[in-house]
Amino acid sequence: GYLGECIKNKLHELGEHDFSYISTGDLLRAEIKAQTPLGKQIEEIVSSGKLVSDEIVAALVYNALEKDNKIKILDGYPRTIVQFWNVCETVEKLPHDIVSIKRDTSIELIKERVSKRRVCKDCKTTHSVDDGCCPKCGGVSEIRKDDAVIDKRLAEYHRETEALWDDIMAVSVASLTVDGSRDAHEVAEEFVKILL
Repeated sequence: GYLGECIKNKLHELGEHDFSYISTGDLLRAEIKAQTPLGKQIEEIVSSGKLVSDEIVAALVYNALEKDNKIKILDGYPRTIVQFWNVCETVEKLPHDIVSIKRDTSIELIKERVSKRRVCKDCKTTHSVDDGCCPKCGGVSEIRKDDAVIDKRLAEYHRETEALWDDIMAVSVASLTVDGSRDAHEVAEEFVKILL
């Protein structure tokens, strides 16, 4: 999302380039785009409106975390208790320290932001509908498929993810909880200070 773009930009601005920004949505979309056997399987699952299994997502996340970057940022993961334990196992094997950020945001504000969020068909940059075409490459913007089912995603968050935060923060070497209505650039700056 937009906060992720702000975090990446802030890291680059500070001269830190040895990082990977891992979004499970991006990992899934990359597999689909590459039309790997796994990508075709994921495409079929997503097209039928089902959720991709924890096992598939965990394997993609593990491969991404295994890459040789100093900083690895996971966006939107873990979302379930199974995914949380997968992250804990991965961290022990590789090993990595965990730094977490939680944004407390009202449902009304989430829905307002999602209604304005677009993704570029070409370079996949996330941006606001206020920007018109993609601010990065000028490509055509479209609504993300997962944004079209925001009510379902919010219900899943409350059912599966909300209760995980105490556990996530307990295994984090540092954590940050912020007011979700704050400017994304300010939050990114605060988060990057903790990372570096």
